[in-house]
Parts: sequence; structure tokens; C-alpha cells
Amino acid sequence: MQVRFDGEQYTFQLLSESYLFEPVLARALTARPSEGIERTVAMLRTMANESSGYTPRNTRAWLERMGIGLWNDMVPDLIKDQFWQLRSSIGAFTIACGQDAIPWELLYPLSSANDTDAGFLVEQFPVLRRAYGQRRSRRVSVTPSLYVVPARPPANARQEVDALRHRIAAESHEICDLEPLLELVEAGDVGLLHFACHNTFSAEAGGSSIAIGGGPLIPGLLNRAFMTRSLAQRSPLVFINACRSAGAIPEYTKLMGWAEQFMAAGAGAFIGTLWAVRSDSALTFAEAFYDALLTGQTLGQAVRTARLTTAANVADPTWLAYTVYGDPAAAAEYQ
Repeated sequence: MQVRFDGEQYTFQLLSESYLFEPVLARALTARPSEGIERTVAMLRTMANESSGYTPRNTRAWLERMGIGLWNDMVPDLIKDQFWQLRSSIGAFTIACGQDAIPWELLYPLSSANDTDAGFLVEQFPVLRRAYGQRRSRRVSVTPSLYVVPARPPANARQEVDALRHRIAAESHEICDLEPLLELVEAGDVGLLHFACHNTFSAEAGGSSIAIGGGPLIPGLLNRAFMTRSLAQRSPLVFINACRSAGAIPEYTKLMGWAEQFMAAGAGAFIGTLWAVRSDSALTFAEAFYDALLTGQTLGQAVRTARLTTAANVADPTWLAYTVYGDPAAAAEYQ
């Protein structure tokens, strides 16, 4: 599904091997989508902090109702009809979007004319994103592995890195300072790039920031790697397992964020979060994802496996927080 937003209206187009549907212009919005999204993210943050006041069962109910509302309000009726027409033949669902802040991973397809209720879209199929201009890569490198762990990491960060090192029995390094990290990225000398860290996000303060030694890492510091496409030769997997690492802000003529910068620099895939996540659930997601990917599942299958594993905790929305950029059919590669 292609999604474009011109500042006033959304245009959707559903594409498949069987059908080439025409673009559909959605109805004009009565409010800025970003304002509603911020309200939703604020509630998801309280759920992650276990301070929402909802019981586990009602947390799931809240998430479902918000997902149904997103499907009903944002997706044009014609696109919904086309989705139901294609649903039985869908193996993976990719959302191509540009300057857009909508958490499409929350979509919950439902119709009074259709008896199918298979849950959130991400429960039904592997759901990934693509950015316009993004190169398709059928491989994602996982070696050599580089783990970014700041001096003051989140809870479970050390356990997470040790667990991943055990799973990926190959050359690996750990880094906690900005200068050598930028040198490695700009030289393209990384396979897996896994961040076990805190990511702060504030649109007013300029967007995302990761505190590491030597000064904070911000998306703008990847501009050289972006221009030289330094990561294209190895197509590394970049995984920022932190709070709201997929958040983005308007910057000049494009959306500035980790996903956009790393994918433009040539990464094979990017995984980040759209809101605050719990440390224990983040560890569960990472372990389940790498176990699946390293035992032969495709990128899309591994992401879905990790989501469903983490979703076992119905009181926690972390499993819906992850957004993934890349080719659903991509496979892990050892170099």
C-alpha cells in the first residue's frame, strides 16, 4: 500500500501481483493527524509505564478500538474493499510512506459486511514499511556485529547484548563513544548494528537523540553516510531497541529520523519503536526476532514471530510499537 500526504489530504494506492488499483484520494482531514497521534502515543506511554489505570484485558480492548478507529477514519472505503478482495492471497503487507507520522502498525481491519476478524493487521501478516527512494535488498548482514551500549544503559541492556552475542557466534565489538561509531558507519564497516540504549524524542528539541560518550548521536550526524551510501555494500541490519527510535520530525525538505537516515545510507533493514517500550518486553522481542531470523525465517516472518511472542503480555503494547523498514523476503547473511 502506497500512502502519500500533501499536508491536507492522503492518497492511497493498493498494489499487488494480481491487481494494479488506481490511487484513491481520502477525504480531507478536519484536524492535524500529528495532534491525534501525539495523544495516542501519550496513552501508549502510560500503558508501557503501567500507569494507565487499565486492566490487562481492557488494555487489549483499548488497543483494538484505537486500531479499528484508525482503520475506519484513515483508510478510504474503496481501499478497504480492495483489501478484503485481496486478503486471502496476501503473504506480506508493505506500507510505502513518506512524510507521515501515522502508526500504521495499529491498523485493525474490521467490516460489518465481512465476518473476518483476524486481529490487528500485524497479527495477520508480516507488515513492514518502505521509504520512497529506498533500495530493495534481499539480504541483511548480521556480521560483523557491532553493539552500541552507552555508559548508562537501560535495564536489561547488558543481558540483551550477551544474549545476542551468544546467538550470533561471530566477530563482534561493543562501542560506547560517538567518534568511533561514526567512523565505522561512514566506512561501511558494519554488519549488524544493534543499539541497546535510551532514545529521547522531542519534536520541540529537534527530534531523536541517543546519549553516548563524546556527545549525543542525532540523525543529522548520519548525513555523510547518507550522501556516500556507505552502508550499501554490506546492507547491514540496524536495530535501535529503544524508546521511540522510529520517531521523525520535519527537517528541511524531508522527514528526519533514524529509519530514513539509515535506510538512505544503504542499510538492508531498520527496526525501531514508535513509542516507549518496556525493557523486559524489548528483550523478549529482540531475542524472539533474532532466534527466528537466524534459523531461516525471512525478515518479515521473523518480525511477525517476535510480535506474537511479545504479545503474550496483553497488558503491554510494546509488541505493536516496533516498526520495520525493509524487504519482507530478505534473509540474514553472514559475511
